[in-house]
Amino acid sequence: MWRKFKYWLIKISRDRGTTHEIAFGAAVGTFVSIFPTFGAGTLIVLFLYRLWKFNLLAAIGGSMISNVFTSPFFMAMSYKLGSVFFEKQAAFSFKDWYKHLDHLSISVLAGSLILSSVLAFCMYYIIRYAVKKYRYNRERLKPAG
Repeated sequence: MWRKFKYWLIKISRDRGTTHEIAFGAAVGTFVSIFPTFGAGTLIVLFLYRLWKFNLLAAIGGSMISNVFTSPFFMAMSYKLGSVFFEKQAAFSFKDWYKHLDHLSISVLAGSLILSSVLAFCMYYIIRYAVKKYRYNRERLKPAG
C-alpha cells in the first residue's frame, strides 16, 4: 500500500499543475471521501472540479482513503466525535436501532464534518510539502545543459 501511495505521489508530482492545485485536489478528495456521501463521492469530486480549479488525479487519489476497510473506522470516529457535541449518548442495540436514528445521523454528520475537515487540512499540507520536495530534488538532480 505504501508503494502505491508513493507511486501516486510521484505521478501527481510530475503533473504540470501548481503545488497548490495538486494539494487542494488531494484535500478535496480526502474531504469528500471521509464525509458520508454513500457512493456519490466521485460524482461530487467531478462536480466540484467544474467549480474550483484543482488537480483531478490528486482528488481521485485522495478520495481513495475511504474504502471498505476504512469506512467503518471513519464512521465510528465520526460518531464518537459528534457525540461530544451532542450530549445524548445512544445505547446501541439491534432490537431498537431505528429509535436512535435521529441522534446517530446528527452525531455522524457533525463528527464527519469535523473529521473530514481536519484530515483534508492535514492532507493539503502533507501533499504540498511532498510535491515541493520531490520537484526540488528532481530539479536539483537534473543534469546541466
